[in-house]
Amino acid sequence: MKKANVATTLCASTAVVNAAEKSDMNAFSLLVKPCGADCNLACEYCFYRGHAPGRMSPEVLERIMETYSALPFEGKAVAFQGGEPTLAGLDFFRRVQGYPVDKSLQTNATLVTDEWAEFLAAGHWLVGASVDGPPEVHNRFRGAYAATEAGIRRMERAGVDYNLLTVVSKSNVAEPVRVYRYLRDNFSTRFHQYIECTGPRHEINAAEWGSFLCGLFDEWAKADSRTLSVRLFDSIVAQMVVGHATQCSFGASCRQYLVVEHDGSVYPCDFHVREDLRLGNIMEDSWEKIVSSVAYKRFAARKLENLPKECRSCAHYRWCHGDCPRNRNAGRPVLCAGWKRFFDHAIPVLEGIVRSL
Repeated sequence: MKKANVATTLCASTAVVNAAEKSDMNAFSLLVKPCGADCNLACEYCFYRGHAPGRMSPEVLERIMETYSALPFEGKAVAFQGGEPTLAGLDFFRRVQGYPVDKSLQTNATLVTDEWAEFLAAGHWLVGASVDGPPEVHNRFRGAYAATEAGIRRMERAGVDYNLLTVVSKSNVAEPVRVYRYLRDNFSTRFHQYIECTGPRHEINAAEWGSFLCGLFDEWAKADSRTLSVRLFDSIVAQMVVGHATQCSFGASCRQYLVVEHDGSVYPCDFHVREDLRLGNIMEDSWEKIVSSVAYKRFAARKLENLPKECRSCAHYRWCHGDCPRNRNAGRPVLCAGWKRFFDHAIPVLEGIVRSL
């Protein structure tokens, strides 16, 4: 499998979505929660804490994979997340192996044994490993750095395609260069993903986010723009080149993927797993029924609803489309000033990079 960020694999590109619109169904990816919120760690900033734990049955998994594989569009991708999805066990994931979809796994890596690593490598799984920086930074809100690194080293020895996912919170937001250099210099992967923490704990503000992104970008642009992929920067380049974002939060609507909880319940986004947004259950409802439901269409349209006029008239609207709805307060993007600072700083440089390709 070609290496990429797990989130990029998860969020079907707009180009694929547009192609699928010519058929009866839009393309979408799946985010499957085989253990619900169950996890062997207790990261202080985890937005999924408080959701129900559980274990997905073989019957639910088989129903998901068989029905999804049969849908009439290309570019199918299934990502397993949590909580901690490896708690479901190797036998659970062996059931996924034969299906013709791109398979990925987001993990804290603490439970990755040599057997796990060999399985992931042999099955061409793409793995996202969560690391927030050097040990003392990582352990502030996550813990278990030594076990996480040990799991990653096992994957490296086995030849697993993996990338690093870093949550930008109060623990590391003031140290973008230190964090970036540590991840770049201490792990073999050339694929990074940085996600802003906006709650429920240790959230960052717009000024911190803008400062972090500019510091990260400057360090990356010095010498790594051709050798190391940062998902956010890649998404902007994709928008420049083909007109389509590869990061779902930059899209014009929220319809790139669906979440399936351990009991088969389906939701439109893992930041919105709520009973009032439950779209159905795959054991009872078809994908066709779910994606054509009024509830899903309304949710997808919310991205551009209630945006203030200054958003729509902003010079940077084409890049963020008002940011992810989870990062809004009464319709206003709470990180807007940070995004503007970053776009003003980085867009001219990225345009130069694109011209030089």
